[in-house]
Parts: sequence; C-alpha cells; structure tokens
Amino acid sequence: MLQAALAPRSVAVIGASDNPHKVGGRPILYLQRYGYRGAVYPVNPGRATVQGLRAFACVEDLPEAPELAIVAVAGDEAVRAVEACAARGVKVAVVMASGFGETGPEGLRVQESLVETAKRSGMRLIGPNCQGLANFATGMVANFSTIFHEIEGRDGPVAIVSQSGANSQAIYTLVMRKGLGVRHVHATGNEADVTVADLAEAVLEDSGVRLLLLYMEAIKDPQRLAAAAESARQRGIPIVALKAGRTARGQKAASSHTGALAAEDRVVDAFFERHAIWRAADPHELVSAAALYASGRPPRGRRLVVVSNSGASCVMAADYSEQRGIPLAQISSQAKGKMKEVLPGFAALENPIDVTGALLSNSALFGAVLPIVGDDAQSELAMLAIPVAGTGYDVARFAKDLSLFADRYGHAVAVAAPQESVRAPFERLGIAAFEREREAIDALAQFADHAALLRRPAAQPAKAVRIGATRFLNEADSLALLEKAGLPVIEHALCRTEDEAMRTAARFDGKVVLKACSPEVPHKSDHGLVSLNPADPAAEFRRQHDKVASLQAKFEGVIVARLAPRGRELALGARMDPQFGPVVLVGDGGIYLEALKDFRLLLPPFSTEVVIRKLGELRVAPLLSGLRGQPGRDVAAFATMAVRLGEAMLQWNGAVASLDINPVIVFETGAGAVAVDALVECRL
Repeated sequence: MLQAALAPRSVAVIGASDNPHKVGGRPILYLQRYGYRGAVYPVNPGRATVQGLRAFACVEDLPEAPELAIVAVAGDEAVRAVEACAARGVKVAVVMASGFGETGPEGLRVQESLVETAKRSGMRLIGPNCQGLANFATGMVANFSTIFHEIEGRDGPVAIVSQSGANSQAIYTLVMRKGLGVRHVHATGNEADVTVADLAEAVLEDSGVRLLLLYMEAIKDPQRLAAAAESARQRGIPIVALKAGRTARGQKAASSHTGALAAEDRVVDAFFERHAIWRAADPHELVSAAALYASGRPPRGRRLVVVSNSGASCVMAADYSEQRGIPLAQISSQAKGKMKEVLPGFAALENPIDVTGALLSNSALFGAVLPIVGDDAQSELAMLAIPVAGTGYDVARFAKDLSLFADRYGHAVAVAAPQESVRAPFERLGIAAFEREREAIDALAQFADHAALLRRPAAQPAKAVRIGATRFLNEADSLALLEKAGLPVIEHALCRTEDEAMRTAARFDGKVVLKACSPEVPHKSDHGLVSLNPADPAAEFRRQHDKVASLQAKFEGVIVARLAPRGRELALGARMDPQFGPVVLVGDGGIYLEALKDFRLLLPPFSTEVVIRKLGELRVAPLLSGLRGQPGRDVAAFATMAVRLGEAMLQWNGAVASLDINPVIVFETGAGAVAVDALVECRL
C-alpha cells in the first residue's frame, strides 16, 4: 500500500488553494513544477479551478478514487476528510494538520479515531502533524515546505525519512549543499499509523537509493525497523539515523512535539549497533559522510594515509588520527624508495606524506605519489589535505588524480580544503570534500567502521514481551535459576537454623559470607545484612533474623557462601525492555555501578567476541588486561557467562522481568569467573 504514497497514479489535494504559497497550494505547485505525470484533483467547494486545474467540491465528486490524498484542512474538517477518503477507497491519506496527539489526551483520542477510520477501509494514514512527501524521481512532491521553492530539487541517491517535517528539510538542505541529489524526502509527523520504519522499508525497494538517512523521536515499531535494516543490509544500502530525545528534557520536548514515547537511550544505541544502523548526533553529523556512502565503495579496513602539501597539515592529521584511534598506514621501504625518486629531497616520506610546497611548480606530485601508496597495499582510506591552492595550482588535475586512484585501488577517499574553489572540482567528480581535516578524518572513520558493522552476521530481532506485576525471588532461588542456566555461581547453602549455619561455615573452613535471605529485602547491604567471616556464625544468624523481623519482612533463612578468592568485580544484568525485548548489561561491578555508569548494553543473542569487544570500551578496560605487573582477568569466562545469560533471557520469554548479578568475581586469565550475588525479578 505504501508504494501508493511514493508513486501514486493519482493525487487529490483536499483544501486545495489557488495561492501557491499556502499549505493547500504548495503541493499543487510542486506537483506541476516537478513534472508529476499522474492525475491531480484539487478539492475545494468554493472554486471551479485551482492553479489552472479543474477543482471538485468534494471527494465523492472525483472521477476516480485517488491513490493518494493530501488532507490540507484542519480540525473537524480534517476528520471529515479522512472519513470521506476512507469511504471513497483512497489507499493513502497524508494529514498535514496539527492539533492531535501532540496536544494531549483529547487530541490523542481524535487521532486514534482517525486511525480506526482508516483501518476499517484498509487505508494507510501518514501523520497527522505532517509536512508531506516528496519523490523527485517521479515528481510526486506532495509537500508544503518552502525549501523546495528555495532549493530546487534534484534527483539523486539519497533518501530521507523523518518524523519531523522541519528537520527533514534541514537534512535535505545539508545534503544538497554537498552537491548530492535527493530522491526521497518524507515526513511522518505523529506516526498515528505509518512510522519512519514503514516508509524506510518502502523507499528501500527503490533501486536508485544508495543511502538512507533517518530522523526519529521515537521508535514505535522496533521489529519493523529491524526488518528494514536487514533489507538495507541485503541491498548494500547503509542507514544513518539521528534519534533525538536522549535526555529527560529532550524526551519531554519530543512528547510535546509529536507525542513520542521515550525509550532508554543506551538501549537505542545497542539496537542500532545490533542492526548495523549508524547513529549520528545531529543533522550535520548525519550527512557528513554522505558523499562517501554515495560513492558505493565501502572500505575493507580503516588504515589511513594522508598526503598534503603542508607539513603543518601532516602534523595535525597525525595528532588527530591518534586521538581518534585511527591507525596511520605504514609505508614500506620499497614504497619510500619509489617516492624518493619522484618527490623533492626535503619531502617527508613517512605517513602523513608531505609533498611540500613544490606542488606549486609541479602539479603532478599528488598523481605520482598516490599510485605508489596504492601499490603498497597498506591502506584502505586516503585523504588529501590542501590548506592552500589557487592561481598556479592545477586543482582540476589533483581532483582527477585522486578520482583515478580511488577507482583503481578501491580506496575510500576525501579531500580537506578550506577554499570552496579548491573543493569544487573534487565535488564535481563525486569526491567527498570537507573544509576541515578533522571532519574528513571523522567521515572516513565512520565510513570504514560502518562498513565493518554491515559485514557482521545478520541478527534476528528478539520479541518484546509486556510484563505486568512482578515479584522478587530470594537470593537462594535466584542463584539456583542462574546455575540452571549454565552460569557458575559461588558455592553456598541456604541455612534455616543456627546449627545448619555453623556446620556449613565449618565445611567452608570458616571463610564465609553470611547473607539474610528474604524476597522482601532485595538490597541486603543497605540494611547491614551481609557479614564477612563472622567469628560466631550462630550469633550472626540470630542477628540477621532479628534485623529482618524488625523490617517486618519475610525471613527464609541465611545464605552461607564460601568466600570467593580475590578478583576483579564486574557486573552482569538483564531485563525485558517493553519495546526492544531482552537487554543484557555488562560493566564494571560493585556498589558504584549506578553512579559511575561504566557499562554497555547488548541485545541477545550475541557472541563472546562481541562481549569482549564491549568490555574493551569500558573505562576500566585497562585494568582487565593487567597493569604494572598485575595479572590480566579472565574476560573470556565472563563473556561466556554473558552469552548464557542472553540465551536464558530469550528462553525465559518474559518469565524473568529483570536480573542483577553484581558482583561477578573475575579471576586471573584461565581461572574463570563466578557469580556471588544475584537478584531475580519474575513475572507473576
């Protein structure tokens, strides 16, 4: 049905205006201006013609049921228009009016009634509070934005789907300024029915699309977005997304803007990474690497070579590459020997390569060095840094040499030049051009890292399960559940009498931890209900019994556990997210987990390699590999525990709402890891 939104055979504009600069007039202006070849039916009971086209009094009077209807009237008129479209057999209605779900409960009620009306007839609804659609391949520009009047549309390889209409136009502007054409620009507004994910799936069927840019304030249908991402992966189309509402204030603003519901931001990060969607921080970052993506040459690595006519640019590029963790490619001795033959004797032959100011008198230097770099086969990314050029420089030749190099060796290439006149010849050849060297390096790194992400095995999205009322298990039952799932747990026993506590402590040679066991006191240390190596286990049993009683909580005994050898404390956790399904946490452990937030989230299933990579991103990562003679930690054993926890969350299918294992003691490499504390929250 949504193909009728992108390439309809006929379009009706309800509330059509003869004024091309009003909401009801712009779509008709653009449809005619951009060469739409289907039938256009203005609906306006007060006019015989609108912008030179025959007008109709109502939808019922149209000579056919239009495939797409633009609802450019507001309030009750918009409601009646949607009802008329549904009754007439319209396939897709775009409701431009605001004043619905974003305004509060009453507006949401009316919005939901629009959706019900549409569903009864099988009609899809885009909006409300929506700026419209634009497909420059077909001229179907049913949109009221000013931007298509200010910046002439030009078909190209980029598709934009945005929840926000204004932001879709800002992204369009930035892409066009990079010299790229845009095929699709679609806004979804309140997403009462059709979401960004729905339209993303639809535009991905267009063979002319090579890059998909998304803006979202909510992810209403993660399963659909995951399916779109997999479709994009199979077609070799990268998706770059800007998900706003990262903070509490941002989420509140999103709610007032489009009625968006908040999602935990770190879960969104994990979801995007899982499905090879690159996340951008703002519209500029969203489009920064667009020309690289449009080249259709994803690199197989991220080793960078920099060539410049400025020693200063070389120094700054080296500094920034190291700061960003981007490896500078090694130059072999054979390659250096060849470069020595073509460059001045005072040129720098190490990477970054400085061809020096001799470029002014010899415009062939870039073209001489680049094939040597390509034949050396030590790099996948290349940047030309040209801080100054102009009269006397053959800039067109520089651009041609870089383009030939990219075509011949398959490198991802970019140029950094502050002068627009220098960038222009490169852009005309489809080469990514940037004012600043840092921007060029960032874009190349993003392109390479995203390509690596897209090469990872595809992942099926897990199903989310809505969980109502819950209850906590006591720690003994929590540890038993983990052990059944294949996670190693500390040796322990649940003791219900003082004598049992004494015998168990003796069996563990007195090196024990005593912890009260009660499902009603989940955080025992907060109440002094954890004791290490008590001199008199029986007396400690009585003290903890009395303390639990004073809290008016259920007492189910005392856990006597063997005291674990010293090791590094890490944390494992999991929960069932209502939107994204099971989520597993790996991070630094101990009592400061929540305060320091040194953790990463993963969506199962995942591999031990993925867990180890995520541990390497933690601030405590250097401590896990060993420092100053200290042994490294058995991160492989911890990673295996995380994988098993993820598998268990999938198998439990919502029976477990959340689970905390903090700490997990990770021993020296090869010695394993063990869970010493656990808290499980189950669905009733």
